[in-house]
Amino acid sequence: MDREVSHYVVTAHPPGGVLHTVKCNFMSPDREKQDVVVGKSRRLEIRQLKIEEEDEEAMSSPFPVVLSIPINGRITCLAALPLASHPTSLLFMTTDQHQYAVIGYNADLPNYVETFASGNLKDEWNVMGDLADTGPLVAVDPHNRCIAMHLYDGLVTIFPILPTRSKKSVLGPVFHARLEEKLVLQIAMLHHLDASITPPHLCLLHQDARGAQHISTHVVDLPKSQLWSMTSMAGNQTMTGQHLEWLKKPRIDGGSSLLIPVPPVAAVAAAPGASATSTSSAQQASGGVVILGQRQITFCGLNHHKVMPIPPALILSWDALPPDVSGMPRFLLGDEFGNLHMLTLITQKTKVVALQLDTLGSCTLSNTLQYLDSGLVFCGSALGDSQLVQIHDEPIPVEEDDMDDDAALELGETTYLSVEEEYTHLGPIVDFDLVPMTGSNRTEGAQSQVVTASGSSKSGSLRVVQNGTGMKEYAAVELGGIQNMWSLREKFEDTQDAYLVQSYVGETRVLGVTSVGAEDDAMNEDGGSGEMETEEEVGGTLEEVFLPGFESSASTLFVTNVVGKLLLQITETQLRLVNEGGAVLDTMEPESQITVATANEAGQIAVALRGGKVLYVEVNEQKFQEKASKKMDREVSCLDINPFLSAEMCNASLLQKRGQKSALVAVGLWDDFTVRLLSLQTEELAELLLINLSTGEEDEEGESGGEKHRSNRNNMMARSLCLATLDMASSSNSTAKSNKVLPGADMLFVGLGDGTLVSFTVVQDRSISVQSKKEVSLGTQRINLVPLFNEKGGSCVLGTGDRPTVIYLAGASSGNYNSKLCYSNVNISPADDGDANDVSRPPTRESISVNCATPFFNPLLFDAMGQDHYSLCIADDVNMRLGVIDDIQKLHVSTYRLGMAPRRVVHCPEGRLFAVGCIESGIKQGSAGGNETAMGNCIRFLDDTSFEDVHRIDLEPFETILSMVSATLRPYKPTLPGNVSGETASIDMDDEESDVEYRPVLIIGTAYALHDEDEPTKGRIIVLSCGLNETDGTEASRSVKTVTELEVRGGVYSMCQFYEGMLLGTVNSKTQVFQLQDDGTGGVNLAKIGVEHHGHILSLFVSSRASKSTGQHEMSSADGKESAKPPPKKEMLALVGDLMRSISLVQYYSEHETLEEIARDFNANWTTSVAMLTDDIYLGGENWNNLFVLKRNAKAQNEEVRCRLDTVGEFHLGEMCNKFMSGSLVMPSNSSTEPSVRSGSRRRNSILASPSKRGSVGAAGSQGALRTRRPGVAIGSQTLFGTVDGTLGVILGLDGPTAAFFSCMQRALQTAVTPVGNFSHQQFRAFNAEQRMHPSHGFVDGDLIESFLDLDKSSMQNVVDEMNRDGGWEVDESNFVSNDKNDSNMKDADRVDLMLEDVLAVVEEMTMLH
Repeated sequence: MDREVSHYVVTAHPPGGVLHTVKCNFMSPDREKQDVVVGKSRRLEIRQLKIEEEDEEAMSSPFPVVLSIPINGRITCLAALPLASHPTSLLFMTTDQHQYAVIGYNADLPNYVETFASGNLKDEWNVMGDLADTGPLVAVDPHNRCIAMHLYDGLVTIFPILPTRSKKSVLGPVFHARLEEKLVLQIAMLHHLDASITPPHLCLLHQDARGAQHISTHVVDLPKSQLWSMTSMAGNQTMTGQHLEWLKKPRIDGGSSLLIPVPPVAAVAAAPGASATSTSSAQQASGGVVILGQRQITFCGLNHHKVMPIPPALILSWDALPPDVSGMPRFLLGDEFGNLHMLTLITQKTKVVALQLDTLGSCTLSNTLQYLDSGLVFCGSALGDSQLVQIHDEPIPVEEDDMDDDAALELGETTYLSVEEEYTHLGPIVDFDLVPMTGSNRTEGAQSQVVTASGSSKSGSLRVVQNGTGMKEYAAVELGGIQNMWSLREKFEDTQDAYLVQSYVGETRVLGVTSVGAEDDAMNEDGGSGEMETEEEVGGTLEEVFLPGFESSASTLFVTNVVGKLLLQITETQLRLVNEGGAVLDTMEPESQITVATANEAGQIAVALRGGKVLYVEVNEQKFQEKASKKMDREVSCLDINPFLSAEMCNASLLQKRGQKSALVAVGLWDDFTVRLLSLQTEELAELLLINLSTGEEDEEGESGGEKHRSNRNNMMARSLCLATLDMASSSNSTAKSNKVLPGADMLFVGLGDGTLVSFTVVQDRSISVQSKKEVSLGTQRINLVPLFNEKGGSCVLGTGDRPTVIYLAGASSGNYNSKLCYSNVNISPADDGDANDVSRPPTRESISVNCATPFFNPLLFDAMGQDHYSLCIADDVNMRLGVIDDIQKLHVSTYRLGMAPRRVVHCPEGRLFAVGCIESGIKQGSAGGNETAMGNCIRFLDDTSFEDVHRIDLEPFETILSMVSATLRPYKPTLPGNVSGETASIDMDDEESDVEYRPVLIIGTAYALHDEDEPTKGRIIVLSCGLNETDGTEASRSVKTVTELEVRGGVYSMCQFYEGMLLGTVNSKTQVFQLQDDGTGGVNLAKIGVEHHGHILSLFVSSRASKSTGQHEMSSADGKESAKPPPKKEMLALVGDLMRSISLVQYYSEHETLEEIARDFNANWTTSVAMLTDDIYLGGENWNNLFVLKRNAKAQNEEVRCRLDTVGEFHLGEMCNKFMSGSLVMPSNSSTEPSVRSGSRRRNSILASPSKRGSVGAAGSQGALRTRRPGVAIGSQTLFGTVDGTLGVILGLDGPTAAFFSCMQRALQTAVTPVGNFSHQQFRAFNAEQRMHPSHGFVDGDLIESFLDLDKSSMQNVVDEMNRDGGWEVDESNFVSNDKNDSNMKDADRVDLMLEDVLAVVEEMTMLH
């Protein structure tokens, strides 16, 4: 791509950290059916407990997400409003933009959410004061009379709640009241029984100037919009006749942070299961508050209090538990060590006499707790995985891995907790690395996976994120030459397969399933040929058998069961009908050779004969009966006769779906770019629809392209067809249960010879038509399409090839209105045919080619997982495998616990290791002598396949890890005595014949963090070599050796690979160049060379585009077409990110050994990560959760302009970004070496797809209609980023036309779609840093763009209409100036309006690029 004018920011893996939870009846008027609303960064999730589900086996999760609501802002507060004027509970929430809203559930709206009130409390001129350091605090009156919020120091905001529902709002006029207390730590509303005589009471936990903490109370006067304190109420007769209660407690525990309002004892006693007590005095007094301190827990009531000392621990979360049988209040507490405690208030009548704290056990580090029902508790965490925990009445044995912390010391080897389910959370992502799944070179074009260093303290872990779905391999056997495979059941009504039919050249073989203990002499007669046993013994084996009635001396074209207890075999010469006993009932031999065949279980058969004739045959009364025939223009390449299912059948069982008849047959022809749908209900097989696969532009090229283009056209022909009805049960996230019938989508899939998959939605109304054409590249090999089914009723399609892919339907759950066609690569683990300890073998996680596949399930070969999932048999050129596909999802996350907090992670491909820098977390491990020793700061080396510890290097006391990088360095000879210039002697890098020795090494930068130093004054750079040592010629063991180390004066904050085999690093405020130098004795030393660069406050980040493999300039896809040629001499540039002074560009002059700053950004950005997208485009993240893009003016005439980095893009991400890294999770495109990935048309370098010249199916399915102009999608640089909240995202560079289209679409979505809470998308994405606020520009919000797929059809059409009115979606690239302008540079008469199908296709194709 010549120029990147904008960037597309999209989330690949959403944030999983739980910030808030609320329990209420949000979706149902039934107060007994409580939902749990979970606040995660920028979205709300509604979860429902399914413990009473009748079909427990079909229930994939006991606590599924039933609705997901995106929010334009980071959620800071969340509270429930169960109002009497509304049947369901409302939600009050605030965002980091100081906006607030009251929302509720409305099933009649497209997004299911209705906004009842909204507003903004932002104080741009600091009139109300400074923002509170504790963040916004919210408390709701128990009787729902008002909401109190503390946002600014010395101020409290009161939101009155209207007693009756108003048409305009549920909130009254908002008012602010001054507070005497300046530093408020927590607020709570006291709980009184009688609201008629007791006004709302606001209890404050505050801290004075000396650090002492106190409790005070204020009374809210709603009629007069005032807030009264005990001092201001002295002598005031304003609230005469009302009960006022002034709780006051000075000098409580200095580490207090939370308040728990206690309901009155009379209210607790009235709860279900509690004994009945009532006291007249309890009608007025509140229940008081519990103050959770770090060393003590204090109960403060009217005129009395109780204090209980506790072991030092910071309480992070709490929730109310049901009272015990005596009516005593109980609360669940979670501390900073991950322990759960139960606090019980011992009461006598209405008075609390004592406090009791019982430790239940250890779980995740919870910052929010929510008690559900029947002892189940949802523990939400922002530092690790959230958990669904069961509290037991009696202690149970604790697992060995969980025996840590104080809970284990108190409970011994027992616990009251067990984890029922875990919910993956990647955050905080401190660091990550991009690792290829095959081989060790990232430039090989293999699919990559991301390995993140996630979590904190004992929640620290490595997370492996893969794009695609895994397949668990159960068995494998070496069988080459398989042309095709089919599964057969022994009886038609069976639920399990018994035979696997394999077609070879000139013969057919059958493998049968037998029990492992069965006595079968046939196995010995064949010498065990074709026998395979499962890796996990579950009682079955496959061995070659003879199937009576089948022709074994000919190649088979198709095999299936037929209704009526029949078996059908089609060979190249005849059709054979066999009963279950093996008797041949009928045969049929056409007049010429059969080339292609297909059939279904209803007995409908379609075969193609040599010469292009298609025969339609049916099985009637156990005989073949020819029904119709048709002569095609050319030879037939593929056929399919699978039936479409009705809406009722989509929700039926697999047995009920069998035997359904088809009304269509799909036909593909050789040397033709069409697919024809023929009617089976006419004698002449009437053609119902002709579907063009190519465009008129390609047809013109084909007529003039010659023989070379003709060869390419042959690969574009249809080679496989599949008619299928996809339903929602195929997706793993389709967890929402519904009593209504969910219709499936009738789809036509076309697999081409070049690895392209084309899909259409088939619409059957009065006439048949297709729409929503989608075209996706699945590799370079031809595709065979195989429909898959499971016992749950799910259906999907497997596309074989060099990148096997599952095509499935997602949506219609979690709040999505529409179903979406999704694609997920299948990552297959090859058979383990060697010693598991042989580390010289390549990694086992990889994607392999699949030539043919068939669904296959038998309980003797698979466990229960195979019945609920998709089990199948696949074959490549050498092996045949049996396996089960995991839950189908786009991204698959695996977790490997560390027990320590990871700081840095780097993959060392030379030794097949992961190097993980860990910091001390206080977790203790048993030593060899039996004593417990604390694990200090260290570097742990883990196997990159099993993630087992291989080696560990402990750092020195007070030494911590700051940076780590895997680089390729070149040893230089030291300066010679006669060398006047002072340059180091080296080999000329430009001489291709020079034998340059590059040494792959792991480099670690550290600092000594001493307590009396503000900045480190000492650090080390440690150079390690990781490799394989040959031991006996057959096995290899890993070795980690120290090559050299260098002591520096400061902390080594960042390092990166630099040019000519050198290393670039930052030490405190200096940027320096290092290189390996030969010491003359066979060893090497690391030395600083040349003059370093000064001028920064603290140089935290450094980045260059030098390639690790050679140390030369990295030629990425964004450099243009010259990337395939030998690169010219490049400037040695690097990017330096400063703590406060944004980003600088430095250049190294090798002839002078000098590092100089040549340009800088003069804005004051506090950088958190930097990246070089191209030589002139730079990306940065800063600590106010913003992204910015800088551009270098290298060709400017003015020196002042050349030394300035211009800001060309600003965007509010809403999360702090910790790292950028060039790369992608998606398999690279195999189309060519072109500079950019462009989709949307088969001609990759075409901006717009030309209208088809001949009669074809238009976007809406009308034959002969001209297609509208469909914009292409061109991307340049691809960058991954990880955030503190656990988001894994992608930033894609866009060219002018692509940026114009998506910017126009973004404006249309902002105009046509009303956001939740009326939170403005433009305000949310505006760059906001301290007092700087700029509108977002130079970026496109990919999450907003792809939310288009979740809209209903009418809303989609409104967006498209708005885009056509805007007109800025189509521009001339040569005249492109800004992607945020509406100028299209086209006359209105020349413009072609967008169609809905065009926009859908572009957005869906964009989702495939990340």
